[in-house]
Amino acid sequence: MSSDPWLPAVGRRLGGTAVVGGRAPLAGGYSSGVVERVDLDVDGQAVPVVVKRASPAEVAAMRAVAVVEGDLAPRMLAAAGDEIVLSFVDGTPLAEGPDVPVQAWTALARVHAHWFRKRPRGIPVVDAGWWRSLCDRTLIPLRGALGRTGEQVYAAGADLVDGWGSDPRIGAALAALPKTLCHGDVHRGNVLVDDGAARLIDWGNARVAPAGLDVATLAAQGDADPSPYYEAFTQLSGLKLPAELRAVEWAWAQVQINVAYLGFAADHLGAARVEEMLDRAGRALTRL
Repeated sequence: MSSDPWLPAVGRRLGGTAVVGGRAPLAGGYSSGVVERVDLDVDGQAVPVVVKRASPAEVAAMRAVAVVEGDLAPRMLAAAGDEIVLSFVDGTPLAEGPDVPVQAWTALARVHAHWFRKRPRGIPVVDAGWWRSLCDRTLIPLRGALGRTGEQVYAAGADLVDGWGSDPRIGAALAALPKTLCHGDVHRGNVLVDDGAARLIDWGNARVAPAGLDVATLAAQGDADPSPYYEAFTQLSGLKLPAELRAVEWAWAQVQINVAYLGFAADHLGAARVEEMLDRAGRALTRL
């Protein structure tokens, strides 16, 4: 008898009896839990799926994305305990550089337009309290890097981030900007492209936030032009964010993404990269 509690539910979802044929680990992200490819036999048909440890928020995000028109993300086939089972998406991650396919921008725009000014259940909201908690979490790797290396850029960075956690400009921006369902970590490795289709994987950092969070993250690895996103969003929603509000959203997003990835930089990329990211965040905060 299988020890996988999700197996009967997946079999029912796929219309047969599912049996595990093989397993192989898949590369996860910086904060991802255990992720496996599991090859199933469903009444003689080979069906690959992905099994991963997931938070309740990620389960909620997969349900929220599933109601958006289009094949934008893996389908959630089952959830049991702290694991979810997803359809396997075969595709190539986007390479760094200025070229982001229109399909990737459109996939983001579809999610954002569907959930614009609405809050899916079970997904955290980015507000002033959430921002403070992010800054507090970021202090841990910065101070850890200071302890390991003694380099003062980490001490200066910790002082800056600690102060930014209660900066009224961030709170004012988050109060003013409209929010939607955001992927929250839509870097190039989380966008898979195959036969012209783009799918967004790994929704473990989903949150309700200003859409610029996702747009700025996807644009960042190569200074890509996000105008196809805005064109698609306007066409899908019939809405256009005023230029002044878009400028606020973009400046806030630059602060947010640089602070959010500072922990990874402190652990893996070194002092020069941390200093660069702090400078970018500081200049963006000045624009707010």
